[in-house]
Amino acid sequence: MRLRPEVRQFIRNRRWVHRGDVVFYGTNLRCDAFSTDRGGFRHSSFKGETLSVADCTKRDRYGLVLGPSSVYGFGLGGNENTMPSLLAERFGFPFANVGLPEGNSRNLFSILLSIIARSAEPPAAVVHISGGDFTSFCYTSIADPIFGPPNLKQIQMVLKERGGRPAAKQQMPALLNFTSLWIRSVAQVCRANKIALVLADDTTFFEKTNPSELEIQSELGKPFNPSQERQFATHRSFVEDYHSRRKAVAEALGVPLAGPGKTNAIGFIDEFHYDADGTRALCQDFGNALEPLLR
Repeated sequence: MRLRPEVRQFIRNRRWVHRGDVVFYGTNLRCDAFSTDRGGFRHSSFKGETLSVADCTKRDRYGLVLGPSSVYGFGLGGNENTMPSLLAERFGFPFANVGLPEGNSRNLFSILLSIIARSAEPPAAVVHISGGDFTSFCYTSIADPIFGPPNLKQIQMVLKERGGRPAAKQQMPALLNFTSLWIRSVAQVCRANKIALVLADDTTFFEKTNPSELEIQSELGKPFNPSQERQFATHRSFVEDYHSRRKAVAEALGVPLAGPGKTNAIGFIDEFHYDADGTRALCQDFGNALEPLLR
């Protein structure tokens, strides 16, 4: 917060609420750094307009970016600097920001399906970032092959039910089955509705080769409590397994997997959220993969 003052507004205004069994950001938030709509989605920008998800889906042509808080743009000041806004700038039609706290592929599939069912036209393009499947698992080392890891507000309840954390290695197959199932489901509904789809090979600070001076000063990668020690250790131990499964699913589906791959040189605000330059670099990769699908 000292090195990146804009992060303060996200901390001060952060509010998580349940919508059914899914955690969303607070609704109708307004501050200098960001704003949310009545559903709790962060606004995106297009040609000077501030657009809710509902505003985007009423357009003749629109896209969706589905993902966790990296799509929402935690710590990234200015709605115009988020992934959906940058893709809208490139392609000339609005993209909606469908980013949730640790949003997983099952929940994002449900939102995608509801938008297709309720909108006059399906989206022209979908960029799906599935990293929330894995990062939510790293908090608890618990996953169900259909329903996935518990959400952020369920963690203590689930740990009490289980009598503690199981070994992550034992639960990792269930997580891989979960992410395979719902990534395939996203791909199938896009194919059925002739929607251009790109799977995003998103990455984290832990896969970065050479940290910047600002990242070193921020002590990224250093755990500050026992919970982070477990989370970071689980991530490092199993990120290769998760990356390999995501790559295999994309190849089997014939869907492009766009992004830097196993290593990266992009900028981070914290271990899991990109700064403005990092976000733009990722969107360049996503846009390059999407462009031929929209011709």
